[in-house]
Amino acid sequence: YKMVWRIFWGKHMAGKKQFDEASVLESAMMVFWQNGYEGTSVSQLESATGLKKSSLYNAFTNKQTLYETCLDRYSTSYSAKVISELDHPDYVVAVRNFFEALIARQENEKVPRGCMVTFAEMELGGKPNPHSRRLQTNLDNVRSAFKKRCQRAIAEGQFPVDTDVQSHSEMLLAMARGIAVLSRGHSDIRVLGDAVEGG
Repeated sequence: YKMVWRIFWGKHMAGKKQFDEASVLESAMMVFWQNGYEGTSVSQLESATGLKKSSLYNAFTNKQTLYETCLDRYSTSYSAKVISELDHPDYVVAVRNFFEALIARQENEKVPRGCMVTFAEMELGGKPNPHSRRLQTNLDNVRSAFKKRCQRAIAEGQFPVDTDVQSHSEMLLAMARGIAVLSRGHSDIRVLGDAVEGG
């Protein structure tokens, strides 16, 4: 009876994840965020997540799918928080809050500096790769948030009606991506604040 039960239980549990998926994705995301896709090895992922390659690939198919899942997690759990700062009714305050939240994240020692999507674009964007569409979607989400906030400012009389929404949004996106790059290259976070004040 015991032998039969062990066989049944083993087969039953074989199809179930024996780990916390959210925790594993968070750990894997940190490695990809810090090192990039090409710079992250399977052994680093194993060390960070505590799982063997077979378990990781059983759950996420392969390194590419795991990376894309981490990009999605970054977008919903990190980018979305910063974008939410644009909800403030005053446009100037909203944009300032956005960039202050972006800079504050660079001071958080629990996460890598910079933007995972921006670094992915720098690493992979210049050549055809299987992640292009997802990276573009993530950047478009930020661009769209800026455009909607600018359009709202026009509708509420905070901006002239002839404001070039597209150019303004691209400028803000360029500033955000620039801060991501500066944060990785400068140890002094005050440099980022100076960049925002100058903008």
